This record gives sequence, structure tokens and C-alpha cells, in this order.
Amino acid sequence: MSTQTYQPAPDETIGQFADLVFQRLFFQSTDMALVDATFEHDVAPDASITANGKSMTPAEFLESIRGFHQIGVGKLLWIKDLAVVPYDPAGRTGIVAQHSMFSLTMKADGSVKEFTSVALCKVEERNGRRVLASVAEVQT
Repeated sequence: MSTQTYQPAPDETIGQFADLVFQRLFFQSTDMALVDATFEHDVAPDASITANGKSMTPAEFLESIRGFHQIGVGKLLWIKDLAVVPYDPAGRTGIVAQHSMFSLTMKADGSVKEFTSVALCKVEERNGRRVLASVAEVQT
């Protein structure tokens, strides 16, 4: 049985697409098959990733996601689109700036840490589906 990835609705905003991709990558229990399938389907193989000023390859980004799941369980507390710039009239592709807060419950001791993030996400359409083409994030 194959793991399902998210199939966006035709009227879904760029922000909703990015939000749901990140929810599947970071903010679900520990379903690593879902993480891998989402990454393969919804993140461009040549995606440009920068986190706190450090550039990484898509493979390094996937390893950082796996590391996140190894040390704790993440929970999205809230997310807000700050600005959206669509590239096409239907608003299927473009750039969204998102501000979010999430918590991470550490597996080692049960402590909870809260983080704030601002991410600039570029969504493109490739081979008939939307993908996350770049992410530049600043996180506390």
C-alpha cells in the first residue's frame, strides 16, 4: 500500500499549499513514510533551501527533517500569511511569506520548546503539479 501525499484543491491558495506541505513534513506524528512521500512529491528535486542563513541541498533538508522527528514531536501552533504574490491569474504559483509558531516536545525528557519562524516559500507548477521550489527561513 502506498503512502498518500496531499493533493491540493484547484482553488487552494499558495499559502495553503505551502502550509500543508510543511504540516506533512514536520507537524504530524512520526510517519516517516508520509514525510518521504511528501518530500518526493511536493518538494522540487532542485529546490533551493536556506535556513537561518545556511544553504542546504534538498537531500540535506530531508535529513534535517528526519533529525527534527528523531529529537522531538512538533506541533504547529499557528500560521499566518504575511504577503502573497501570485505568478499566474489563478494564483496557483507564486511566493508566500508566512509567519508561524510551533512547539517541539523533546523525546529525551518531555520538555517543550517554542519556536517562531518566518519563511518565504516559492511554489511552482512542474509536470502538472505544484511543488515547493524554494524556501528561505529564519527561525528562533
